[in-house]
Amino acid sequence: MYSLLILTCGFLYVTGSPNLRTAILIEKRTEFGQNLFFRGGLDYSRKEGCDSATSLESNPCVIPIQHNISSIDAYKAAKAWSEGDNYLDWSGAEPEQGDWTNIPASGSPAIWTTNDPSKETFNILNTYGDHYWLLDVEMDCGKTLNGFFEVKGFLDGQWENDIKQARKCSGTEAVRRPFESKNHIAKCGAKNVFHFNDGACEISKFD
Repeated sequence: MYSLLILTCGFLYVTGSPNLRTAILIEKRTEFGQNLFFRGGLDYSRKEGCDSATSLESNPCVIPIQHNISSIDAYKAAKAWSEGDNYLDWSGAEPEQGDWTNIPASGSPAIWTTNDPSKETFNILNTYGDHYWLLDVEMDCGKTLNGFFEVKGFLDGQWENDIKQARKCSGTEAVRRPFESKNHIAKCGAKNVFHFNDGACEISKFD
């Protein structure tokens, strides 16, 4: 059962909720050897006590996650970077996060996927095409804001541009944008599809 807490700012926070499978796909054409990372959680302006000096364990704007990454050769780097990556947060490598050939992570590692079933990197969540980078995790929805959180891509040391997300996404789980943000706004417990530097979005139930 969910327990609910209403704050004076008008937002409803959900506590005691379970971890739910949550997928984020960002379409970004990349070159061989490039790796897209995701950073996110909640903007530090949304809750009290959020800042970069606060430990991840105590920061109310970061969200606990557990990665779901297959062990195929194509994902060796992402698998290594996923070790010790326990939060979706706005920083780079976490203190205990793994590295790959002495290269540290730049956030939560995403995996390159395609909808072509003949390829090793085929993923059933990708029904769109090549170059859809996927973060597939179990997420603590109780750390979100009304079930929503924010995310942005990070590639080659550069942030994705500020996003003006569509007022309402497409998809079976789509609702009106719950708040203003310069980031992609995603829903916990759903499949969220975005495009790098673009405000288009889709939020759907898992099949």
